[in-house]
Amino acid sequence: MVFDARRNQAYLRALEKVITPTTTVMDLGAGLGVHGLNAARLGAARVLLVEPAPVIEVARQIAADNQLHNVYCFPCRVEELGLQEKVDVIVSVFTGNFLLTEDFLPSLFYARDTYLAPGGKLIPDRARMEVVPVMAAEYYQKHIAAWHGGPGQISGPEDQALNYSAVRPYAANTMYYDNRERFNATPLANPAPLMELDLALATRADCDHRIEVTLTQDGTCHGWLGWFQMRLLDEWLSTAGEQDATHWSPVFLPLAQPLPVKAGEQLQFALQRPEFGDWTWTTEYAGQRQRQSTFLSQPLTPARMLKASDQYQPVLSVRGEAAKWLLARMTGEIAIGSLAAAMRDQNPEAFSSEADALRFAKELAEHYS
Repeated sequence: MVFDARRNQAYLRALEKVITPTTTVMDLGAGLGVHGLNAARLGAARVLLVEPAPVIEVARQIAADNQLHNVYCFPCRVEELGLQEKVDVIVSVFTGNFLLTEDFLPSLFYARDTYLAPGGKLIPDRARMEVVPVMAAEYYQKHIAAWHGGPGQISGPEDQALNYSAVRPYAANTMYYDNRERFNATPLANPAPLMELDLALATRADCDHRIEVTLTQDGTCHGWLGWFQMRLLDEWLSTAGEQDATHWSPVFLPLAQPLPVKAGEQLQFALQRPEFGDWTWTTEYAGQRQRQSTFLSQPLTPARMLKASDQYQPVLSVRGEAAKWLLARMTGEIAIGSLAAAMRDQNPEAFSSEADALRFAKELAEHYS
């Protein structure tokens, strides 16, 4: 992302429009702090870099190396920040591939509602998802159709050809993020806006939208290509990948079966995704309907189905009981090594070795202490 010149220059142009000597900026999910450090370089009064990952320490060093003394680093999630002050600008890269992927937008909404001063600016402040039906025969063959199995297709040793066709349904319910050129896709219609999100007002980052497109040429539809655009104040930046690529990738949502289509006819598309949930896409054409979901991209077991239900009543496993025991004793008085040993003594069936217990204890401490 640091070397994504197209994206970074677009963000810089937006920052140049709002930074003044009295501006306080929050770089949310700062990483190496590219945007926040640019804000500091442009003369902002204060810049707050908020980033829970250890890379924040590298950003701190970069700020010092560049004599940016108005930069303050916060190694935590924004929900844990606990500041009393408000900021004038929140700059973020909380838009994942195809906008909603990674589920960072709820944290942006929290930061906006908690820390953005009245009249403050979000960069970006708006985003929209777009899709287009495509022919992508080569890509489809490589990632989906290749799993039809049979002799001479996908096989094991030469004397034992294996049929792997059982994999195909999982492949057809997978979303593929890739470079635009690798898709080698031919659009069958004009790109269509699917959903627009006002980041200044939105309270949820989910999707439940339906569109209808008019086909512009005959061909075989192998699926849909999707991407998003975001608005950086008065400039829109597209992740479609048709121009210089950004670090974001377009996504291919395949059909279960390729669909012959004709120019001038209508093709319907629907996309659903709850926050932190699975993607489901439906294609309808000439009375035919195909529906796929990333929920079906992995084998379904009764246990997985049960745990996916809102009505599931969980019971702690043996390692869950061990975690409960350990968390209750993280009071700042006992070393983690001693806690791990005691935890294993209390729950011997949960850990295969002292090293296993210590690793488990350290992971809990890293996340919750």
